[in-house]
Amino acid sequence: MGRKAYLGIDIGTSGIRCNIFDIEGNQIGFDYMEYPTICTEKGMLELEPNNVFKSLLEVVGNSIAKCSISSGDIRSIGISSQMHSFLAVDKDGNNLTNVITWGDTRSMDEAKFIEQNYDCGILYRKTGCRVQHPMYPLSNILWVKNKMKELFKNTYKFVTIKEFIVFKLSGEFVIDVTDASATGCLNINNFKWDRDILKDILKINEDKFGAVKECTYMVKGIKKKYAGRMGIKTNTPLVIGSGDGIMANIGCGGFDDTSMSCTIGTSGALRIAVDKPLFDEQGRTWCYCFTKDKWISGGAINNGGIVLKYFRNQFREQFEKEALRAGYEDIYDLFSYYASQINPGSDGLTFLPFLTGERAPGWNADATGTLLGLRFMHSKKHIIRAGMESVIYNMYSIYKMIEKIDGNVEQIIANGGYANSDVWLQIQADIFNKEIAVAGVKEASVLGAAYTGMVSVGDVKNFKQPVSRMKPLKVIKPKEKNVVLYREMYSEFLDNYSAILGKKLF
Repeated sequence: MGRKAYLGIDIGTSGIRCNIFDIEGNQIGFDYMEYPTICTEKGMLELEPNNVFKSLLEVVGNSIAKCSISSGDIRSIGISSQMHSFLAVDKDGNNLTNVITWGDTRSMDEAKFIEQNYDCGILYRKTGCRVQHPMYPLSNILWVKNKMKELFKNTYKFVTIKEFIVFKLSGEFVIDVTDASATGCLNINNFKWDRDILKDILKINEDKFGAVKECTYMVKGIKKKYAGRMGIKTNTPLVIGSGDGIMANIGCGGFDDTSMSCTIGTSGALRIAVDKPLFDEQGRTWCYCFTKDKWISGGAINNGGIVLKYFRNQFREQFEKEALRAGYEDIYDLFSYYASQINPGSDGLTFLPFLTGERAPGWNADATGTLLGLRFMHSKKHIIRAGMESVIYNMYSIYKMIEKIDGNVEQIIANGGYANSDVWLQIQADIFNKEIAVAGVKEASVLGAAYTGMVSVGDVKNFKQPVSRMKPLKVIKPKEKNVVLYREMYSEFLDNYSAILGKKLF
């Protein structure tokens, strides 16, 4: 037998990855596969769930094949997944709908119905969720009920994409407590499906949802046909893990409120771990369960890396040629190079990055992207940098909210795709006027998932015992002259927000 190996799987909005780690968190195997999102009408952002499942089987098999381990070396498989996903299934686990993701806003009418007919302040303190926003499955279930009456009647359960996959692999309908609290239907104070919400708003019974389990819960027995395709044993512990944001927090070594994890992938979020539910007076932050004695509080934006992905997709052929000529294998590396050629502040060009509506800080699903201050002198390089800066301006607004309700943060730890870009990290250090520590692994959510597996099988004592790769790789320090400039630019960003969207953030 070789060294002990731990698989971490992250089911994202844009793709799925599998990383294999040793007990210290060193990566020894990896594979990633991107899948398409479905958008054929306004507000739609779906995934085909069977496509996601097939991709999972493939990336796990590929990652194992790329490293010198055997199936007997694999101690556990931990799962991280996108939060707020939702689909309806029949009793055999067959999907009746596609996956409705956090970026889908078609349930805006239902979200407004909740806002107009229920006390959302009480619901916020029950669920930790701003339930009057359409990203939450609470309003999505109402949308299905209103728009697809027959399908709603034939639904056996409403599940997340992770539940769908776990059921396909094992035959169990189970949901981790974080994903459950991210539906807007769980009471985060008693860890149970809230009877009032189910009875009064949805008018359904709790058997329409999976059994709520701790993140360390192990599903016993993977179906032989799928275990064979992945190259693992049927009795390999499958640990249900948690949502990607919470797993990223853990993967960065964020075990309390002195460390704040900052993740920018497709979307973006800032989070801290707290010992009791933490709420904002105006309900602008969220708070989800992680374990029986730990909650994760923070704020998330819809539009993180998806802003650059949008630019990439619109002019992909051109950018691929330019990347090839410049010697870059990845278009995003080209974007970082472009941004490095432009002055901080993008020579007066600013952008409101709300391509898929907005979550925190303004919680406006109707918000749209807007480019301001465009002059003849501005080039595509300016637009790329302005896009990067706009994402960080929005993240800084969330930071200020969290700082107001919990002022213990000593360190910000960067992870996710943006941590590959020194330019983007420097922009953050300058706008935040804080040192940004770069996580020991770039995809912290996958390490967090694998680490949860380590804890589950007893190879790590508890969630307060970090592994060596959770230590930061480097620290990016702010540049004073840029800090002064960005203070003015951030003020302009807030003014533009108020002028375009009709309300103030602070």
